[in-house]
Amino acid sequence: MLITVAYLYIYLMRWVRRRSDAMKRLQLINAIRKSLRCSSIQLQKTNRSCILSSGTNMSLAPGPTDWCSNLQTLVGKELVNVEVMLEKSNVRICAIEPKLIVPLNGWTSYLLNQSPFDGEKSRDIVFVILELMQCNHEVQRNQVTKLEELVNLVAWKSGRSFQAVAECTENGFCQLTRSFLDNCLVAQELLEVTSITSIDVRGQPDKMIPGAPGSQTPLSHFLKLSGIQSNSDFNNSSQQLDQDCKEELSGMYSDSDCAGEAPAEPLEEIAPEMLTPVTRKENLHGKPPNVLVYCGKKDSSRLFENVRSIFAQCLNTDKYTVYHLKHDQVKTTPWLDNTTLLIISSDKVYDGVDEVFLKYFLEGGTVVSFGSSFDAKFVTRIQTNSKSSILTLSYENWSDATFICGRHVYETSLKSLLCDVTLTCLAQDKHRGNPVILEAVHETSGGVALLSQVNFDKDPSEMAISQDIFTILKLSNSIRFEILRSLFRRLGIDSDQPVLPSLTPIVLLSCSSKSKQQFFKSLSSRLKDGHLVSKDVTLQFITDDISLSAINVTSSVIPVITDAQRISILFDFAVYKANLKTKLIGNVMFYADVITTTMNLIESLMFSLPADIGLVAVATRQTAGVGRGGNAWLSPPGCAMFSLHLRVPQRSLLGERIPFLQHIVSLAVVLGVRQKPGYENLDLCIKWPNDIYYGASMKLGGNIVKSSIMNDIIHANIGCGVNVANKDPTICINDLIQMANETSRDDSKWLNLLSTEEVIALSLNCLEDLIAKFQSDGPDGFKRLYYRYWLHGNQRVRLNSEDGPEATVIGLDEFGFLLVRLSNGQMESVQPDGNSFDMMRNLIAPKSN
Repeated sequence: MLITVAYLYIYLMRWVRRRSDAMKRLQLINAIRKSLRCSSIQLQKTNRSCILSSGTNMSLAPGPTDWCSNLQTLVGKELVNVEVMLEKSNVRICAIEPKLIVPLNGWTSYLLNQSPFDGEKSRDIVFVILELMQCNHEVQRNQVTKLEELVNLVAWKSGRSFQAVAECTENGFCQLTRSFLDNCLVAQELLEVTSITSIDVRGQPDKMIPGAPGSQTPLSHFLKLSGIQSNSDFNNSSQQLDQDCKEELSGMYSDSDCAGEAPAEPLEEIAPEMLTPVTRKENLHGKPPNVLVYCGKKDSSRLFENVRSIFAQCLNTDKYTVYHLKHDQVKTTPWLDNTTLLIISSDKVYDGVDEVFLKYFLEGGTVVSFGSSFDAKFVTRIQTNSKSSILTLSYENWSDATFICGRHVYETSLKSLLCDVTLTCLAQDKHRGNPVILEAVHETSGGVALLSQVNFDKDPSEMAISQDIFTILKLSNSIRFEILRSLFRRLGIDSDQPVLPSLTPIVLLSCSSKSKQQFFKSLSSRLKDGHLVSKDVTLQFITDDISLSAINVTSSVIPVITDAQRISILFDFAVYKANLKTKLIGNVMFYADVITTTMNLIESLMFSLPADIGLVAVATRQTAGVGRGGNAWLSPPGCAMFSLHLRVPQRSLLGERIPFLQHIVSLAVVLGVRQKPGYENLDLCIKWPNDIYYGASMKLGGNIVKSSIMNDIIHANIGCGVNVANKDPTICINDLIQMANETSRDDSKWLNLLSTEEVIALSLNCLEDLIAKFQSDGPDGFKRLYYRYWLHGNQRVRLNSEDGPEATVIGLDEFGFLLVRLSNGQMESVQPDGNSFDMMRNLIAPKSN
């Protein structure tokens, strides 16, 4: 009995020690991960001797001073700070600030498995310097971690030791650290890694010319110079590497100048300019850049379409492709070896697919799970609600954002249900303290899983129980995307959005051939060889059969395709034309898929167009949109963006009150939607002076008006944008329509979603009607209609600062400025130009840019 108790005690103490060691190691790995961005992390073997050649030893136990001197010699700079993160009998890990920068001139580019190298570092790539020497101890084969499986070699240099510059992911560096601590990191089963240092690099490594048959790989060349005798296993591996190298070189060089005898000079002294790098075909994860999303068994195609747009805004879509992993494909297609990231967006998993997902994780895969029962494989869950609810999250720097959450939270003890898996709490319910986001790391394979009971994959409209809850969730929507990107970056996934697409030509569209002919006639006097030159942009009208591939588009010179049949565009002009009911405005259109800003187009033609041409410029994307006061105008797909030119006689009711024009434009957009039958109750409102809002909560759009006077005519250049169909990261008109449909429960009142083409046409219809009524009836009738949709009636505000005089908003004065009554009864007008309205603080203050 006593012997049994003693054995149990010994086993328990060993288990506690292993658990403690695992927690310490996890803390170390997390500290290294956080320090990689701004510091160099150096891992070095100490108190060892590595064999250089027969009978020659070199100690690898320098003191701190010698070690720092070695690094200074390596990178040519003075070290500012060295912090020891771990020091054991055989390993030292330090963080060095500032981060070491290594010039690559003098290094030789590595032939095998190399990527196109430009000396620039992307967000998820870590460059390291490796030092390798002959391994003088036995490493069990089941414990060996092969270096070449974790890094991609870029450049090398040989001397008393073999040194290499390599690149890996952040997760790969953490796996390097684990294997280094376990003393099992080797290269080609013969060389042991004795030092790893994370660095930044500058410049280009020299390129090595191809050798003839019998030429050597960098490693075998180093072994030969060092006098190290290879064992049979390594000899075979080295011969295979030599053969691989010859095959790659023979594919790149086939002419007689590069074939023949090997050069007599030593390999590292050969002229570097003759070799072109080999392009690597796989990414640094060693797998194709596929992101798979599993959405369950029922109605999964529709659910996938909903979440794909969310993830596309949190991933670099130039690097990753998002695919739907259907339920029947989980066990029948070989996706495990071809996936960089698996996302589980389903609360239930059926038919044992969770076992397949677990296998993927245990073999080193990366998984993100949102509110899924797959989490139960890792940790005990506690059900707190019978259905989805909302919670306030505490994660990193975010502490007051509200999101949709699942029915469960995680057990606070974070006891892992899997062997060799360590759990870390990343986020908690702010009010209850329950863990709601966990990170699970498999210590052996390096597999990582983020387990989240916060449904970042669900849109606020899916929890539109009430308008208040919908508003709360939408206010946190931009933070939802920020946290999602942060979680993906934690996994080494590039979450940077790709650069904007290239500029495209303008297409001339018209509602009738007559209006098109009138347009050309009005420009004939200004055209020179088909070019219309203005201050900011030159328009090149293409009227012949020039090949579209030969057309060059720049921000300063933009071709105009006059035959719309020659080019396909993203704008449905037929839908626009069917909804347009104006007599003049919008009958001729300049359209571009991608343009810098539509305002420049109108300005270039403003004084050339006659009164009977109502030109409007429309774009799907703008790369340099401009808002009021010089603010940047964000222009993602799904926004209705247009500019137009209006001629207003100076001696007219509107011409004498031109500040009203921006209010007329705002009201036209609101009425364009809300006067459509069935859409009257959508909560579209106007915020002074020129913004379109959902209630008093979130901005949906706005407008800008620039005007000039010539010959008693006011030429107004109007720019307007409103978010129609881009659900993220804030809100759009179609969000409001979906919420109305969800709360109505009456199929007869179901509202169709709107398109940008429809909203632009409806807005122009109302704009023309409102201007005509203003010119005939004056401002009083317009103001009565305007006040029905604005947010500021009898609102108490302060002027200039939070300590400024208190006033009450009365309305618009006779010239269109904001009229307020001070506490002493005095009336004061506030001009929109140079002032902004802070709705959250009821403050009218000078506008700062």
